[in-house]
Amino acid sequence: MARAGILYSHVAKAAAQLAAAGKNPTVDTVREAMGGTGSKSTIAPMLKQWKAQHEGKIAAAGPGLPADLLEAVQGVYERVQEGAKAQVEQLRAEHQVAAQEAARAVAALHAEGRHLGAEREALAGELASVKATLAREQAARQKDAVVLAALESEKDGQAQRLADRAAEVRELADQLAQARRQFEHFHDASATQRHDDKSAYEARIARTEQEAAMLRTYLQDSREALAVLRSEKVHLDHTLAEQLAGAREKALKLYEATEALTAAREMAISRQFEMEMAEERLGHVQQANDRLEARLAELEGENVLLKAKATVAAPKIRARKT
Repeated sequence: MARAGILYSHVAKAAAQLAAAGKNPTVDTVREAMGGTGSKSTIAPMLKQWKAQHEGKIAAAGPGLPADLLEAVQGVYERVQEGAKAQVEQLRAEHQVAAQEAARAVAALHAEGRHLGAEREALAGELASVKATLAREQAARQKDAVVLAALESEKDGQAQRLADRAAEVRELADQLAQARRQFEHFHDASATQRHDDKSAYEARIARTEQEAAMLRTYLQDSREALAVLRSEKVHLDHTLAEQLAGAREKALKLYEATEALTAAREMAISRQFEMEMAEERLGHVQQANDRLEARLAELEGENVLLKAKATVAAPKIRARKT
């Protein structure tokens, strides 16, 4: 059974003293250094643990080699080793952080690129739709302009025909007034002349009355035609007003669609600029990552060289001493 009170610190202290004195720490030497206390079964696992933690000191320990020299060489080696390890770990951590940031940035850029591509396709579809609508609106406006021109021409023609008929009515009225004046003149003439001319005048009056009846009928027809033309003019004016209102509404919609298209183009240009800036930032991150990887490779190479130098230096120092 192991004696109570034997701790790892006791075994480690005795082993360190033996190694500092240039002796190889074993179970027997450690037990002897502790004054013969402790069982071998208790000391053995503790000594094994200490040797695993101080492998360099045990390898350097040997007869005829000063302990202070070995300790100085081992201290330099450990400090160089620890510094190199710290730098390697720091660079690895920085590299890992930079790689994670770069991966996140790449994923974000890819997602944004896909989103921008979808938006670009949607905007292209909207642009094609707006262009088709604009073409249809322009064709409709041209057709409406042709219809309006035809209506205006027809309106002018009807107005001219109405003016011509009014002129004819005035001319016929003048002829009737002149006939009546002539009839009154002949009526005031002598009785004989009236008697002689009565039949002729009555025949002429009959013809004149017949012409007057015809003129009245023509005048009534002209008035009815004028009323119809006025009704058609009102209808044409109403139709023209509706078409003008429709044309104005279509023009307003076209203007709004053009404004929306302009805003969409400006947004697409802004998104394209943001995407280019993100690609530039990604390039900077990639360059920094490449520099970190190169520095890590240099430090690992320096670490290997230091290990090689320390391995080579120990035999040379022992050879010089002997």
